[in-house]
Amino acid sequence: MSNMLTDPTKPKLTQIVSIIALLIFLPILLIGAQELVSLVSKASGTPANIVVDTKSLREVLSLDFYHAFAQGGEESTDMIKPVVSEVRTLKPKLICIDHIYDSYNVVGKSGDQINFDWSKLDGAVDSIIATGAKPCLSLSYMPQPIAQNGNIVNPPTNWNDWSYVVQKTIEHYSGKGNRNMNGIYYEVWNEPDLPQFGGWKYYGAKNYITLYQYASNGARNATGVNAFYLGGPVTTGLYQPWIQAIVTSGARLDFFAWHTYANDPLKFSQDQLNITTWLNPYPNYILLPKIITEFGFTGDKSSLYGANYAAAFTAATIRQLLSNGITYALSFELKDGPKQEAGDGWGLITNENNGKKLKPRYYVYSCLDQMAGQRVLLTGEGTWVTGFASQKNNTTSVMLVNYDQNGTHTEAVPLTFGNLDPGTYTYSQKYCIGAGTNITTTETASASGIIQKTILMHPSSVAIFKISKTAAANP
Repeated sequence: MSNMLTDPTKPKLTQIVSIIALLIFLPILLIGAQELVSLVSKASGTPANIVVDTKSLREVLSLDFYHAFAQGGEESTDMIKPVVSEVRTLKPKLICIDHIYDSYNVVGKSGDQINFDWSKLDGAVDSIIATGAKPCLSLSYMPQPIAQNGNIVNPPTNWNDWSYVVQKTIEHYSGKGNRNMNGIYYEVWNEPDLPQFGGWKYYGAKNYITLYQYASNGARNATGVNAFYLGGPVTTGLYQPWIQAIVTSGARLDFFAWHTYANDPLKFSQDQLNITTWLNPYPNYILLPKIITEFGFTGDKSSLYGANYAAAFTAATIRQLLSNGITYALSFELKDGPKQEAGDGWGLITNENNGKKLKPRYYVYSCLDQMAGQRVLLTGEGTWVTGFASQKNNTTSVMLVNYDQNGTHTEAVPLTFGNLDPGTYTYSQKYCIGAGTNITTTETASASGIIQKTILMHPSSVAIFKISKTAAANP
């Protein structure tokens, strides 16, 4: 037997085998390489290159929509009262509370007679009004005296009792002879699709649409009342079958309400496009108010709610909701519940037993309020760094937020103010959230009418950049 190392036929055989192997595996290698490039691209994302056309004006920005908040029922008491002054500083327009029947002992029953005690709930509503906000009341949960088996997430024993409770609630708060409030929002239930809140469906035996229709009957029967709004379905997300079911129910529907907990801000803008598409066959409903009555990056408690991460997420989400047709987006929640000293509560403010500390997210709203004015064309947003621009009193402002779902991304962002008149400008940058240097300088527009900067955006940072033309000196 000849030695394989010296066999003159071996190189030819090796070449043939190699060619065959290459022909077999090359397509697989190419596909793998393409997938790797795709994964790397997705992982790396697109860096921002922000360009602002200072002469391209758009709509006047309406910023009230994000001055809205929800307070969960973590205590069977008026949770807002201890933080009224802190909440008032947020300039809230709408505050929603749930558990109004079970936490505030509103409904009683003696034989067949239903009776009401509004005193405790009135106190909570008074606290909302004291902040400067309008109340939004979640009609939840089923009053124990009229619930099947006394379970507050069950249907009532008699559906007409539920209608009557809703009627009397509306007459008490919207009634001209009672609390005489105008424009209150009443949402029917809270997250009915969750098992802990009843596990309702939009069909079948435990049907939310039935619950809603009888609430609508109660609203119709209310007399002597100011204008008010009734809406739903208040699900844990925006779901097409639920929206279609409530639209086609024939019940009174004054606004759509749902919750969104997602760590991708683009989800919020996509939802607005989706609901408009779903309502195209029902043109009478397209222009109804749309309210996200709770939102956050996760429905679970997380220490990130007390970090810059939550503030950056909120700013990035608000940017996506600008000019998208949302009426209100309610941040959840105003105040932590008790025994959350570990810092994982949802609140913007810690519980009074934990010092009423203001978390970073608390400061986002006043930061964004500096963007009031007429929107200006801004292009070049990236995967992580997004923003918008506005103009007011000859000052152009740019809000940029660096939000990364992992909370680790840092980016050097080119920022160009274009289409400027010749002359000198005062430039300022202020970081509302996160690390950054606050400065004010004098800049001169180039011959082509631009001022350029490079901005370092650290993880979970929010900043505002402004330019205004310097007044010419008197001769």
